Order: sequence, then structure tokens, then C-alpha cells
Amino acid sequence: MSISKVYIELTDKCNLNCKMCYRRAWSEKPIDMDEKTLEKIYNDLQGKDIKEVVLGGIGEPTYSPLIKKALKMFSRYNLTLTTNGTILDEDIVNIIIESVNKIVVSIDGLEEKYKDIRGFELVNVLGNLNKIVEKKKKNNLEFPYIVIQFVASKGNIDDIFNVLDIAASLDAFQVIISNVIPQTEDYKDKILYKRYENKFIKDLFEKLNVYSFRKGLNLVLPNYELKTERYCPFIEEDAVVVGADGGVYPCYRFSHSINEYIFGREKKVLKYPFGNINEKSLDEIYFNTEYTNFRNRVYNNRYPSCLDCDLVDGCDIVKTSDYDCYTVKPSCADCLWSRRFAICP
Repeated sequence: MSISKVYIELTDKCNLNCKMCYRRAWSEKPIDMDEKTLEKIYNDLQGKDIKEVVLGGIGEPTYSPLIKKALKMFSRYNLTLTTNGTILDEDIVNIIIESVNKIVVSIDGLEEKYKDIRGFELVNVLGNLNKIVEKKKKNNLEFPYIVIQFVASKGNIDDIFNVLDIAASLDAFQVIISNVIPQTEDYKDKILYKRYENKFIKDLFEKLNVYSFRKGLNLVLPNYELKTERYCPFIEEDAVVVGADGGVYPCYRFSHSINEYIFGREKKVLKYPFGNINEKSLDEIYFNTEYTNFRNRVYNNRYPSCLDCDLVDGCDIVKTSDYDCYTVKPSCADCLWSRRFAICP
């Protein structure tokens, strides 16, 4: 087992303040990744069979002073850029065309709902994406693939068919629908998923499958009911997250201390690095005993499931991710990503 996928958080700052963002529920001081840290990551990846590098994270990568350098530096890899698409100037667009295999852009509704959620004009984002589309057509290029991500909640689900139309007009390769994970109390009742029978979303997703097929779109849907199977894409894909602080994390969820509301129940998720790339090599951190044991536990499902536990309402352990009832830390027992309610690119 070796590292196959690396997520790099160039910054945890952002030019937007979206209503459902993790950054609304934390007290950390936002930072940019240091240039020496970026170079250390690059050097540590030399000679490895890395299948994908993702420039993303909780912040907006194109807001980082290092974005142009990072795009060029990792252009020889299968490179993915996740972005809100709001600040793609001509220079960055040209570099993206030359270096990126896939660009994932968040569009969570039409003009009115998009602006309400993100505080930005959708027309400007579409203008930026059309620059990429036009340059691809002009130069007869296959890459970068355009992927649209839609974070679904009760507040915007009515716009989903229109967003599929937008994706088709952009010749998008794929549309990923992910459920919102509430970070604030005002969002906790806006979730569309349920523990058990969820006929409304089941019927809606069936219609979306047919609609997207007719549009020629590859549609990725989340779970809308609680399933027994648990699958961690970060562990299964041998992935690591290197945060803006140089910390090496097993996933986005543990890269910052945040609040989550899980079926209305508040939980404090605590930041949990297994080391820092400025102090040790990526291999030294990834293969240390603690991190290796953590990956094995998750991979083999050797951890409890709070989501369908009969004792959860009277349990204090579930209030944080510090440890689970097996006394193992950090706790993945409440993870909504492992139940595929939420999907990361």
C-alpha cells in the first residue's frame, strides 16, 4: 500500500462566504500555504506512482498566491482543480488549459438561489467557464474535463434540473450531487437525506437519472437513506490531505476543527494531523504506526456506527470526534461521507 492521491490545500482562505461552508463554524485564523511547504510536497512526491493530485481544500485554491506556481508544478500529474470559479482570469485560464485534467466547479442553483447561497453573480462564473469551453473548442482539446458539483439542500433542490441544463450547455463531463452537511444551526433542518424511507428523494433521483442520461451527462448521486455499507474514499483510494499549515490529514473532515449537525445533533469535529510535512517526509508520516493502524481500522470497518446506534441520544462520546466508544481516536463513527451522504471530488 502506498500513497496514490494527494489533496493539497494551498489556502484555507476564500473570497466568498457561502452559507453552508465549513468556514462559518470554525475559529481558526485563515492562512496561506508557505511556498517552502509546497516545494516540500512536490519533492516528497518524486518517484511515486501518484494517480491524482487535487488542488482544493476548505479554502479557494485560486485565491492563493501560489496558484499559478502550483498548477505549473503539478501539471505532469493527473491534476484536478476544485474551485468556486469566481476568479478565473485570463492568465489562470490559460494555465488551467495547459495543466489541468479536470476542473470541478460548484454551482448550487440558478441566479437567485446561487447568489443567496454564495453572495456572487452566477453569470460571472458561467462567463469564466465559457472561456475554458471556447479555448478547448478553438484548440480541439479534450482536457480539462468540466465537472459541476451541486450541494443539495431543501433550499435549492428545485433548481437541480436547471443546473443539469447548465452543465450540458458547458459540455460538462460529469455532475456530482452531494448532500449538505450542516455547519450551523440554521442549516440543520435543511437536509434532504433521512435515516430510513425517503420516497420523495428516491423518486426525484430516478427522474434525475433519466434526465441526465438524455442530456448525455455522467451523474453521480449521493445516498438519501442510511445504508449499512461504509466506504471511506480517502482510505480506499490511498489518499492524504496536506493542509495549508503543512499538516498531513487522513481526509478533509479532520483537516480543521469544525461543527457538524448530524441528523440535527451537534458534533464538534476536531482537527487531527498525523504529522507535519515540514518536519518529516510524507512517507514517514503516512507509514508511521498510528496512521497505519488508523487506516487499517477504517478500511476493515473496525469502528462503531453512531448513526444507527440505539444509545446515541444518551451518549456523551458522540459530542466530539476525539475518540469513539472503542476508545480509538480520532472517531469516524459519525462520518456522513463514509455513508455516502456527502461526496468529495
